[in-house]
Amino acid sequence: MPGRDPTATKLNITGVCQQLIELARRRVHSGGTSERGLARRAAISQPHLHNVLKGIRILSPDAADRLMEALQVTIPELLWSGRGTDMAQVRAIPFLKHRVGPGTTASFSSYQGYLPFPAAQVAELVEPVVAVLAADLALPHAYAHGDTVLLDQNQKLREAPATTSCWVVADNSGLRVRYVRRARNKLEVGRDPDLSGTGAWQPISLQGRNILEIVRARIVWIGREMETSLPGSAGTSRAGD
Repeated sequence: MPGRDPTATKLNITGVCQQLIELARRRVHSGGTSERGLARRAAISQPHLHNVLKGIRILSPDAADRLMEALQVTIPELLWSGRGTDMAQVRAIPFLKHRVGPGTTASFSSYQGYLPFPAAQVAELVEPVVAVLAADLALPHAYAHGDTVLLDQNQKLREAPATTSCWVVADNSGLRVRYVRRARNKLEVGRDPDLSGTGAWQPISLQGRNILEIVRARIVWIGREMETSLPGSAGTSRAGD
């Protein structure tokens, strides 16, 4: 590729491997794991891993992948650790490629990158992902076009969606953010948590369908830009969008 510096790419890869080896050293020295146990989980011979940790040998790409899996760490987390970040306090969460909204692809496995979150904030979540909300005329009032949301894909919670939570649901027109309630052989989705039944609820039949195909994730956090300009400037605030 014109303009690409292969030396810089090699240095980046080398830096990631160095951070990986340093993390393995810290885990072993702190007693978080034994050298033998780590070698076994990574399918690397203990003598070879010992020499890697001593700086005598290097890791092959396949061995590095296995060591990352054994240490339960991702490349973004290794990169952050190289900038002085304590990885025990940070977790890399996949950022969905497609926005969540009408007409969007119902894919939770296509990513465009990662965002760091405090590890304690996402510790109880199952397969968390981050997404941006697309325009939707019937968005619940607490949400807005362009919001960044953290999603929990906990299957047990999706099988019995709580009426107090907001959910990402899939229908024929794509993904939507809605409140959900169960009604016999159907789901009802609405813009507001109007549990009295007097509000406008849209039915979705469960006949021959798995509820997990419809209820895709629970929203657990919202991020929003509060202002697009400084006070007194010519710009407008987000609230006026």
